[in-house]
Amino acid sequence: MLEYLHVIFWFVFIEVLGLISIPLAGITGNRLADRGYSAAKTLGIVLVTYLAWLFSYVWGFNRRTILISVLLLCLISIIVYRKQRTLPEKKILLSNELLFAAGFFFFLLVRMYLPEIYRHEKFMDFAFLNTVMRTSSFPPRDPWFAGGSLEFYYYFGYLSVGVPGKLLSVEPSMLFNLAIALTFALSFNLLFGFGYNLTHGKIRCGILTSVSVILLGNLQGLKEFIYVYFTKETVPMGYYWSSSRVIPYTINEFPYFSFIHGDLHSHMLAIPFQLLVLAFLLNIYIRKDSNRIFESMLALLIFSISFGFLFPSNSWDFPIYFGLMFAVIFAFYYGHYIRNKSLSSSITGFLGTIFLVSIFSLLPYLPFYLSFKPQAAGGFDFVQPEIRTTIEEFLILFSLFLFLTFSFLIARIESKRKIQYFILWTGIAAFFAREWATPLLVILLPLLVLSLYSFIKDLPERSNAGFVSLLTAAAAFIALICEIIFLDDPISGSFARMNTVFKFYMHLWIFLAIAASYSFYELYLRYRTMNESNLPSSMIYGKKVWTISLLLLVLSCSVFPIVATITRIKDMNAKPTLDGMEYMKGIDKGDYDAIKWVQENIKGTPVVLEASSDDSSYSYISRVSTNTGLPTVIGWSRHEQFWGRNQEEIRKRLEDVNSIYSTGSKKKALELMNKYKVSYVYIGQLERQMYDIRTDKFEDETYFELVYQDSVQIYKVKREF
Repeated sequence: MLEYLHVIFWFVFIEVLGLISIPLAGITGNRLADRGYSAAKTLGIVLVTYLAWLFSYVWGFNRRTILISVLLLCLISIIVYRKQRTLPEKKILLSNELLFAAGFFFFLLVRMYLPEIYRHEKFMDFAFLNTVMRTSSFPPRDPWFAGGSLEFYYYFGYLSVGVPGKLLSVEPSMLFNLAIALTFALSFNLLFGFGYNLTHGKIRCGILTSVSVILLGNLQGLKEFIYVYFTKETVPMGYYWSSSRVIPYTINEFPYFSFIHGDLHSHMLAIPFQLLVLAFLLNIYIRKDSNRIFESMLALLIFSISFGFLFPSNSWDFPIYFGLMFAVIFAFYYGHYIRNKSLSSSITGFLGTIFLVSIFSLLPYLPFYLSFKPQAAGGFDFVQPEIRTTIEEFLILFSLFLFLTFSFLIARIESKRKIQYFILWTGIAAFFAREWATPLLVILLPLLVLSLYSFIKDLPERSNAGFVSLLTAAAAFIALICEIIFLDDPISGSFARMNTVFKFYMHLWIFLAIAASYSFYELYLRYRTMNESNLPSSMIYGKKVWTISLLLLVLSCSVFPIVATITRIKDMNAKPTLDGMEYMKGIDKGDYDAIKWVQENIKGTPVVLEASSDDSSYSYISRVSTNTGLPTVIGWSRHEQFWGRNQEEIRKRLEDVNSIYSTGSKKKALELMNKYKVSYVYIGQLERQMYDIRTDKFEDETYFELVYQDSVQIYKVKREF
């Protein structure tokens, strides 16, 4: 019963945040068909999260601070509403609310059957979420490295769900699953709004865009279906897994894979935030009859804070959207120049706007940047020819979207010899692809040229088609960059560009899927009224082949979401619940009970000692720190090494943990515990398996107090040696 109450309170709170934020979304999306309504909920979350984080430097991070932030947002919104006095139309309100509710409760139901916060990197995500929930200041503590902080990580995605979770006192193990359902629903709602706005209020196109981006899979889903159910081949990681590993030695996730996989990673949490910025960029692009790029100073601040939110949420998004922002602002001032014939004022306005947005998107987050010390990346390196993406792999991923996008871009060419031009460009691209050992140039060069041509041609008019062409060009450019360079991180060898492809291919999917949805709308409008009796037989035949090809591609890409959902639920075979810790009862009921006790009885962020090892990553190790947010001496050691921790320091900590448990010397154990400021010692079945524990030293009541006794023992350190 308590679970259902939490769901209701959570849903109502998000709805209230959305209602509060309608006037603010309205002034930043005032040229959109829905006046920014589809972005209101996400904007509300961004602004409340930002305010709560900012005020935490004065009052600490607590429920009072969050409540003050909500009330301040409400006050600002009331002031704006009293000046504007505009509300969305009934059609806009109902369609958006129905889509959001449908998305939320659909994926909440899916999460009830896939609740486990276990396996893959869910432990990492849950540890970060828990430490954010527990912290009173920022940056939060590193839960897997006592004495350290998350100064190396972009944690605002976790904060964005931690803020409402903390205010509503939602159990973290339930919050994890609520967060995934919320992210799905916000993304679905924003994409509906995006399609609706691109097509000047067509609800069907809004739904088409949402489904294309969020629900569809790639062609690997069909291939894997044939392997599993027809040729009866064994797939060790389950049916759904290979669709994210099409390009060897990389990860190529797409939205529905990320959601059904269920790792609460930053790149997934940030999807609504990048879509929010994308919606506001569309609003700027279509402001054709104004000399001002923003309606007011408040609109500039809201856009800048939303844009600035990208970096601390998922830093990989920021350079992509900075490039898009640059192009959109350029397009606006190019239109300004066309209208006013004043080159100097247009250049001044362009540079001034870039400067202002940069300042107002960076300065509000200055405390974050002052403490942010990433150490995982170390510059760039070049992709070796032998690990570049093949045409086949790229087509498996994006065939449907490329088919529609190319069709649209070719249709926009006015010349009667458009097909000849396309073939010519493809031939040139094939030549360079062979010379430079970059197979994807065959696809990417024509796509880039056609989309840039369409975008530049549209600059005087700045229509929605031009914006979609810009997204297509951005996708082609990103894909091309991934074939040339990669971000140099601790992963080396054949897997060297894994993270670069992993992070940037999500943008490819979103941009190309949006472009494909709009392309279908435009092509449908163009050819639906065509009288076939007046057309040559070759064109009629071509139209039929095109339609059949499209249907086959759509059906093929629809296999993954259906089969992946069914097989994931079947393979997990979990009792329906939203408690992500429920699985622990089957692994070690003692751990479950002890960790629940810790969650309820230990406040703040004292250090807890638990088992660890050199190969702890992706295992059940670190289950106490993960499920409570309490820092431990050393958690998943290989992850800590990847994040830049000193390898020798990690090795020493592993030795010290072993010594504390195994030594018969009370003096040595206490000295080591003092070194790491250990407040609690956890002894469960895992610790007994890994160490030869000498428990007699913990029985000295001068220094230790047994605070929990069952199959698990928890000792509190009462005083230093």
